[in-house]
Amino acid sequence: MRARGGLWRIQAMLLGLVFVISGCTQIPSSGDVQAVDPQSVVSEDDVDFLPPGPSTGASPEDILEGFVAAGAAAQNNYRVARSFLTEDFADRWNPNQSALIREGESRIIDQGGASLVYEAQIIASVDDSGRYEAAASPTTQTLEFELEEQAGQWRISQAPDGIILTDTSFGEAFESYPLYYYSADYRELVPDLRWFASRGDVLSKVVRGLFQEPSYWLAGGVTASAFPSGTQLVLSPVPVVDGQAQVDVNEAVVDANATQRERMLFQLSTTLSQISGVSDAIITYNQTPVRIITTDENQPVLTSGRDPRSLVVRGLDFGYLQAGRIDSIEGLERTIVTLRPEEVFFNQSLQHAAVLGEAGVWRVTESGVADDPWDVREELIRPFIDSCGYTWSMTSTPGEDALRVFPRVVVDPESNAIALPVDLPVESSVVTMEIARDNTRVLFLVQTDQGVRVLLAGIQRGPDCEPLGLGEFVELTPLANTAVDAAFVDDTTVAIVTREGEAGEVVIQDVNGQVSLAGRPSAPQTLVAGVGGVSGLRLLTDQGTILQPRGNGWQSTGERANVLATQR
Repeated sequence: MRARGGLWRIQAMLLGLVFVISGCTQIPSSGDVQAVDPQSVVSEDDVDFLPPGPSTGASPEDILEGFVAAGAAAQNNYRVARSFLTEDFADRWNPNQSALIREGESRIIDQGGASLVYEAQIIASVDDSGRYEAAASPTTQTLEFELEEQAGQWRISQAPDGIILTDTSFGEAFESYPLYYYSADYRELVPDLRWFASRGDVLSKVVRGLFQEPSYWLAGGVTASAFPSGTQLVLSPVPVVDGQAQVDVNEAVVDANATQRERMLFQLSTTLSQISGVSDAIITYNQTPVRIITTDENQPVLTSGRDPRSLVVRGLDFGYLQAGRIDSIEGLERTIVTLRPEEVFFNQSLQHAAVLGEAGVWRVTESGVADDPWDVREELIRPFIDSCGYTWSMTSTPGEDALRVFPRVVVDPESNAIALPVDLPVESSVVTMEIARDNTRVLFLVQTDQGVRVLLAGIQRGPDCEPLGLGEFVELTPLANTAVDAAFVDDTTVAIVTREGEAGEVVIQDVNGQVSLAGRPSAPQTLVAGVGGVSGLRLLTDQGTILQPRGNGWQSTGERANVLATQR
């Protein structure tokens, strides 16, 4: 869901089957919050589905039902679905325009005169660039179809472009692929998750998507593309020779300089490396390789930099916990323990920590700590230190001055702090925030009267990496109960912990809001991410026990801690 203009709304535009969702920069202050249904998990089974074509003597209603069902099979450019169309219309119908995802039973209404209306409750959509948009609530869509007889058999002569899928068939027919853009300063690669039909020409769709603008919340100065505006894929499907994708483009790349060409290739290769059968990529113009000198210098990496061990405060020790022993971080341990920390964020590459203690937020380095905390406001939440060395501190109560960012060198915290507005309803409470590996996306876990909201926003930065502001919010699936903590599991997935009394619940969501349940631990207090996806998550309970995922539940690691620190 988008947030834009202070109002939440969903505009269903029946132009083809494009389902556009728009909204505002604020999260909604009303509306139902749904508990997560574990049955809503997208199936990962590799099922090759090929529905039947039209049967002899089928009625107009049967033809329409068969056509809709065949939309789940993208093989051979939707050959089966096209068999339900007239010969003339089959060449003009564009199934890649969009995908509408419905729930419940659909209805076919006979309008008379070989005209039918297909009516369904739409819960989400995917546009022609693979952008997934979830609806705030199911919205009724009515789609008009015209049929005519050819050689005594009914066929569809007019239909909206795009396909219609159930939630289950969408999970079987589509797969997600991160398209990588650069951060605005070209320091990092930032994923933009898209969905494409897995049985179609995925490679060409991914390339075309990459040549377009990123999703709205990653635009507006948050990310950049090395590909010039107007870059288009010329040769489709993209040929793959010995694992090398040969991407033929138009003249837009001709005037690019050496640095830009190297970035284009790196951006393209990283994106295509996730596609089966592709191990390398080249860029061609008129099917002739474009000369690109690669140095691999200063190119981003996709690793998080986290140590696989848990980082904890236990008694008078601060360090990495393994087999019951703590490997202390010298130069930081004594200072951090002295501050009586409630929350700790450790930036491993800088060897700096942000500590929330009784007196406020402190920045701790090997040189020690300032005489006074940098942030002494009430109701502070866990701070963090980004890759450029800026310390982020925020109060749980939103407002124009709720979020403050401090540079690496602070003389006067009040005058040196940068205030970044976070536009949330006044009754909201920010429970936690965390930054992604790419230094470009920030996660907010927000408690409202209606339940738990999970928000992501892009970070707008200046040329020296100075944070300038936040982009538009994108909201993931809202949750019930009370918010506890949240963390980035990987580039495209976040984990959220909620609880009701002593009963906790861990939910995994991708950045499009696809949801799965990851167990119900007892008395969860702090969640941190590690290495290895969901299996690397660790939870600290109210009793100081560290839990880890096992199967469909959580079990003790046998270790205890006072504070479970977040790593970067």
